Amino acid sequence: MLRKVVDWIDERAGIRALWRYAADEEIPGGANMRYVFGSVLMFLFMQQVVLGILLAAYYSPSATDAWASVAYLNDQVTAGWFLRGLHHHGSSAMVIVTVLHFLQVLVAGAYKKPRELNWLTGLAMGGIVLAFALTGYLLPWDQKGYWATQVATSIMGSVPGGSVLQTLLQGGSEYGNFTITRFYTLHVFVLPIGLAGLLGAHIYLFRRHGVTPPPLPEAELEKKTQRFFPTQAFYDVLAMTVTGLILVIVTFQTHGSELYAPAQPASNFVARPEWYFLFLFQLLKYFDGPLQIVATVIIPGAATTWLVMLPFVDKAESKRAKDRMPFVMGTATLLAGVAALTAIALVEDGNNEKYQAGLVEARKEADYTRELAKKGVLPTGGEAVFENDPKFAAKSLFKEKCGNCHAVNGIGGGEAPDMADYSSREWLSAFIRNPEEERFFGGTKHETEMEAYGPDKLSDAELSAVVEYLASLMGEDLAPVDGALAKKGKGLFESKDCIDCHMQEPGEGADGPNLHAHGTRAWVVRMITDSSQEDLYGDNAKMPKFGSKLSKEHIDQLADYVVSLRAKEQKSGG
Repeated sequence: MLRKVVDWIDERAGIRALWRYAADEEIPGGANMRYVFGSVLMFLFMQQVVLGILLAAYYSPSATDAWASVAYLNDQVTAGWFLRGLHHHGSSAMVIVTVLHFLQVLVAGAYKKPRELNWLTGLAMGGIVLAFALTGYLLPWDQKGYWATQVATSIMGSVPGGSVLQTLLQGGSEYGNFTITRFYTLHVFVLPIGLAGLLGAHIYLFRRHGVTPPPLPEAELEKKTQRFFPTQAFYDVLAMTVTGLILVIVTFQTHGSELYAPAQPASNFVARPEWYFLFLFQLLKYFDGPLQIVATVIIPGAATTWLVMLPFVDKAESKRAKDRMPFVMGTATLLAGVAALTAIALVEDGNNEKYQAGLVEARKEADYTRELAKKGVLPTGGEAVFENDPKFAAKSLFKEKCGNCHAVNGIGGGEAPDMADYSSREWLSAFIRNPEEERFFGGTKHETEMEAYGPDKLSDAELSAVVEYLASLMGEDLAPVDGALAKKGKGLFESKDCIDCHMQEPGEGADGPNLHAHGTRAWVVRMITDSSQEDLYGDNAKMPKFGSKLSKEHIDQLADYVVSLRAKEQKSGG
């Protein structure tokens, strides 16, 4: 029965002749694993197309709906996170396999006459692979994709004549709805059609000229010649299977791909491009101002020219790598430079405490917004997800009225103390050790005469006791207090002359703020209302008096929010 079906199809479509054309291809020197990269790339491209179609069924390409649609797919559609993660990691796999294929062609000399067009179409496809990565990066419309793509298009706009292309790509002078629709059009229509056309031309040229044989005597090549099927076909299928399995494993281990909070044009999110563009990001660090063109045009232009001209300047008759050493080493040096710049960027970011802290906070915000999104997102856009938070009004008010001076976990402000974990035991301990630390008064205009109490002045045990005493002054705002330890701390507080500046009885003033009920909601309300009160900061106060600028309701909202930023302590001593 099956044979009759095959005969019927063959009579009309000639599938047997097509199979023989593919399977009977001769491979001089025999089958080899080094020939698998082209087939793996074709497999990855087809996988990306299929996954892209599935993702498009849930995706809404607009600035208001994009993030919400991706969040829904990622967190509420069955296996949606897996499909998206596989697509994300598939793009990285395409870049890696493209580089491996490039190296294989370089070492084999497969770019030499008459295969120049094979080389040029291959370079063009490599460029399209990178363009796929760039255009797809923005589509979730999250913080990382939004700001990383801003960096890329800003670089584009900095080159001579690039501003016109930047405006065309963005759909205007700023990012907006036209930006995402144009990136989406490029990603799902223009680039796939372009890659498919180049792929067809590349395969045709490959079949026309055949596999570049290894540098062996003709007689030995002829003796070792094999047909594509079955050995090379087996190698190709094996390589595709292994690649697919690796992608599945990586996707499960990472639980898909990251989705940050929705894009916020007014934020100060510090983004980095994906790893395959990090080398350009790092290169830009070495050329500032007028020299930027060196990193954006001259060096990339020279590298591209070298690769395009390679088949025409390499006149060596032999295809042996050792006989083409200047060209092999020149190209290898170029790749080594890319690898080195990428490694330097990764190491610098890994050692950048501020960047790493920002990344931690960005991931916390991502988890937070995705949980909020499960309640639904208003039609006004991704940022509207914050309105699902009962504290949204207070956070917005804090950002508007306090965010210019006060940071929260290092985000925003910088001219006044960071309010994260305000007046917790950990906060108090760190403050006593060094009040001039950046998170306290180090970046402020406030003149504080309080000295730092390092371990030479106050041991760790003594510090714990003093902090416990300060916690006791806050009443029930912290976890239960260890009475004995607090009593010891009170003695140290007096013996270390802290009482010269800080009173503890309500209403008493001194050089420093009165510590009775410090850090409590009532204290914060008083600070916001008027920090220049005699028992607070007096004449040293730099904070505006919000009592005449905000309603009591708004001041209460801000106080509740500040107190809510303090980490819950489970037991005395933190």
